[in-house]
Parts: sequence; C-alpha cells; structure tokens
Amino acid sequence: MRTEDLQTTDKARRSAAVVSGVLCLAGIAVASYLTYAHYTTAKVLACSDKGLINCAKVTTSSYSRIFGVPVADTGLGYFLVMTALCTPSAWRSTNQILRGLRVLAALSGVGMILWLVYVELYRLDSICLYCTAVHAITVLLFVTVALGTAATAVALDDETDDRRPNRAGEVVPGATGWGDPPLV
Repeated sequence: MRTEDLQTTDKARRSAAVVSGVLCLAGIAVASYLTYAHYTTAKVLACSDKGLINCAKVTTSSYSRIFGVPVADTGLGYFLVMTALCTPSAWRSTNQILRGLRVLAALSGVGMILWLVYVELYRLDSICLYCTAVHAITVLLFVTVALGTAATAVALDDETDDRRPNRAGEVVPGATGWGDPPLV
C-alpha cells in the first residue's frame, strides 16, 4: 500500500472516531435527559405539552416502553454500546467481527428510530423534540459509521491479504488461490 493511501486511511479512521465519538456523547446526553424525565416526571422536559409538539404525550404513552423497558433506557444503552464500538482503538482494529458489529449496531439504531418516528407521527400524532434530536443523532451516527467503515475498507483488505502461494511457493499479485495463475 502506498504511503499516501495509508495517510488517507489513518485520517479517515481518526475522523470517524472523533465524529462518531462526539455523536455518541451527544446521544448519551439527550438520552440521559429523557431517562431522567421518565423516572421523575415528564414535566421536567422543556417542551410543549399541547399540540403537535408534545413531549409529555410521547414519553408517557404506552409506546414509551418495549417489553416493559423504557425506550429512554434503551436509547441510553444503545449510545453507551455505540461509544464502546466507536472508540479510537475500535476504529483502528482490523477485526472483521468488530467492524461488522459496529455497522450492524448503527443500522439497528436506524431501524429502531424508523419505528419510533412512525409511532410519533401516525399513532400518537405528536412529536417529542428531544426524541427527534436522538433520531437525528442516530442517523448521523449511522452515516458516520457507514462512511468510516467504507473509507477504511481498502486498507483493511491490504492489511489482511489472504492470498495463497502458487505451486512454486510464490505469492503472485492477482493470484486467487492455491496454484492459480495471475489474473490478467
């Protein structure tokens, strides 16, 4: 791999780690506030409780729990897990399972917010501004993880070169496996 490619990949990893880290911390802050509001009173939310924007209606509805667990707790847990998956050392890792898990976790977050947005708009006819902030952070985190993973994939392919030698014991650029001639 060329030096310029390595520098570009290192920059992409650092950028992804910083941006995803900031987004995770923002998510933790908002989800913590929603969790606090859930366990105390929805009145602590600095949000309207009348009309389309109605945080109290959203955060106290029957949809505010999934299998008995408050959605606010789920969101906080999600951002804590994503923080661990988005540390600088995790971004430097070439472990395919870790990389895949990070993308899968980010994607699952987007899946969850799609359901929650549907509930807010079509079941409750109300929007919570803090929930919307969590939704936006989750989408931005997914985009960051997807782009960061894609930007570092080329370097990962080179770092985990698994070409096998040909019959003469030589690793030939472009060879696809045991004894295969180079691809032309």
